[in-house]
Amino acid sequence: MAVVKSFNGFHYSLELLKNKSFGQLVAPPYDIISERDKKRLIEDPDNIVHITLGKNEKGYNEAAQVLKNWIKQGKIQRDPSPSLYIYEQEYTINSQKERKKRTGFVGLVRLEEFGKKIIMPHEKTMPKYSLDRLELLRATNSNLEQIFGIYNDSTGRIDAILEVNKTSDNFLFQFEDWQGTVHTIWKLSDQNAINQIRLLMNPRTIIIADGHHRYETSLMYRQEMREKLGDPMEPIPADYVMMTLINIKNPGLLALPTHRLIHGVPENQVKGFFNKAKKYFEVNLFANEKEFYEYFQNAPLMTIGVYSKVEEIWGTVTLKNPEIMDQVMGTENVNRYIDTCILHELIMKELLGIDEEMQKNKDYVDYLRGTKDVVQVAKEENKYQVVFIMKPTPMDDVEKSVLHSQRMPQKSTYFYPKVWSGLIIRLLED
Repeated sequence: MAVVKSFNGFHYSLELLKNKSFGQLVAPPYDIISERDKKRLIEDPDNIVHITLGKNEKGYNEAAQVLKNWIKQGKIQRDPSPSLYIYEQEYTINSQKERKKRTGFVGLVRLEEFGKKIIMPHEKTMPKYSLDRLELLRATNSNLEQIFGIYNDSTGRIDAILEVNKTSDNFLFQFEDWQGTVHTIWKLSDQNAINQIRLLMNPRTIIIADGHHRYETSLMYRQEMREKLGDPMEPIPADYVMMTLINIKNPGLLALPTHRLIHGVPENQVKGFFNKAKKYFEVNLFANEKEFYEYFQNAPLMTIGVYSKVEEIWGTVTLKNPEIMDQVMGTENVNRYIDTCILHELIMKELLGIDEEMQKNKDYVDYLRGTKDVVQVAKEENKYQVVFIMKPTPMDDVEKSVLHSQRMPQKSTYFYPKVWSGLIIRLLED
């Protein structure tokens, strides 16, 4: 089912790394880089953001020219042998002392339409971002950043192969990012090990954990290239895309919540929120933030935390009866009981009057990942009216959603840590 293969990856040259640390050259994925981070990253003329951020005042072709120049100048080199790349991330979360390790591999995966149920999305996307990535792909003809996919291998055989091949002979790079995550890359060129991984991946399906826009972009680009070439029978480079693949059973795989911060909504719609919520929810109110979090940590299922900044009230709302969501979304929708669906469909639409288009619009809703203190952000920014504090979406719910070919609301999951850019590049013309 899932077709995986090795490739001749491009990466920063060992010659360049004699004078620069690898950490100077790499960056988070394009879509989570803040303006502050961007200023820091672009200071180095060889940082990957000069390509991955795409359009500048000279358009997308400028990014393509930068890539060509770096290859010509020897700043980026091509691996001589087809390889898979082992990618380990060692990290801590928030103030916890325990360090976790998440290991996967970077390879090429044959593109499949979602209808085939071989590679499947789990969240809704926003089309305008896909178009931006399509323009960059057309200009560079390269996979600059990896799509992050997860697969289910309860035997752990693929993980075992990766662990055995984390050797000094295979070592390529290591760096620590500004959040303290240590990223390590090994090159796996042993054909026997590669074939074992390919065979073990073949009967499996892949869930897109992160990079839905990039995957949809690659599908569009494949269609364009096949039409241009007269739809040849043999495979073409655009039939494949670069992905980082991680076992859903890997102990280091972590999904965090994404909180919602509401602003710009007429005040009469947000005032008295807890009274409105009693129509569908059991409401608990708390004297302060400390009391709220003490309760929220072990709150019942289908509970969402709420901080009404306009009224300075802390509380939680717990759905009274799951049948309410049966009526709102229909019993055929397997996502109807997850917290983000309850929030988007019942609270935001029904109680606050924030429809689907407004939910996508940053004029009304900001999304904040679970690694940041959402309450602190809300207190520092005067514009926020109500904050919804979420719990992580369980991985079982993600799998169930995908198996039924249904998508969760946007930003239902936040897989941590992110797969960084600038580690490996794949040229489609190669």
